[in-house]
Amino acid sequence: MDLTWVESEGGPMIVVEESLRNLWGGYANSDYESACEVEDYAGLVSFGETPDSGLALVIGDIPAPTAFMEEFCAIVQWISASSDARFIEVVRGGIDDVDNWVDGPVVNVTGPLAVFDAALPGAEARADELLLVNIEPAVYQLRTADIESDTGTCARVHKFDRVIQSAERSH
Repeated sequence: MDLTWVESEGGPMIVVEESLRNLWGGYANSDYESACEVEDYAGLVSFGETPDSGLALVIGDIPAPTAFMEEFCAIVQWISASSDARFIEVVRGGIDDVDNWVDGPVVNVTGPLAVFDAALPGAEARADELLLVNIEPAVYQLRTADIESDTGTCARVHKFDRVIQSAERSH
């Protein structure tokens, strides 16, 4: 499995609906400043011309190479690893053993997502500067944890856990 990585210039990464990506102003307006104010592992900020134009999921805390691991429905960040293969091995071997997930925001996903550097205006993000992510439309709780090995490999994992709605339970 090869991962496609994107990087930031030092700020947070954001996740927005691909259909709204062009509304993200990045450094060209206050969107980037709003993203930088998120102090937790992840948070939500509004953006666009009106307050209800869109919500961006900010992956804050560390500027690290970022990828998406579809098998876990998770955004992963490279803290340290000797290779892609070792990074993937540590995530695969450790994700089921995490017992200290930190709950983040609840997000409603209605379509494909774009992940990119929060400083970039969405309309200017080139193909090699963004990840396009397809996950099933649903409501998700983002949960974050660090997975470390005894050999110095460390990954920060932001996992989309589907929230079961009460209407879904009755079917």
